[in-house]
Amino acid sequence: MNSIQKPYWYRLIKLLKSQKVITTGLTIPYIFGAYKILGQPFKDINHLVNTILDSKTDKYPVIQKCPDIGQHVIMIEDKEICNKQFRKYVRFENSSNDNILFISDNTDLGKSLEKVFWNLTAEYENPIKRTEHSWNNKENRWKKFEQNEIDLINSIK
Repeated sequence: MNSIQKPYWYRLIKLLKSQKVITTGLTIPYIFGAYKILGQPFKDINHLVNTILDSKTDKYPVIQKCPDIGQHVIMIEDKEICNKQFRKYVRFENSSNDNILFISDNTDLGKSLEKVFWNLTAEYENPIKRTEHSWNNKENRWKKFEQNEIDLINSIK
């Protein structure tokens, strides 16, 4: 697994957690904006979620409502933990790469991928259109990336 380059979203989560910038995972708008900065923009939120489901990594992606910021985030969790503790979560499997995307039971995004796409789009389409990809928890609002965030994103290339 180490010889395979991990996807940007995975590397960003690992980097930002290691630097204690985030506690759980990355928001949909953050990943959307980061990929734009990295020169690999997504067409829409469906494309973003499908890219995550199509990724081959050593952990499983989980979408949950982050208790710290009150927004949906993509987090990564050990496969063992997911298979034991998240068995009742809604899950979408990609049999071609053995990946499973879990949807936490602390959110109600839907039981089909189409419903998940629709709900995430309804929630995050406006900040993405305004290029406000970063959540400011103190001010409780979306904002544009600051230079230090752009530098961190570019550091994973």
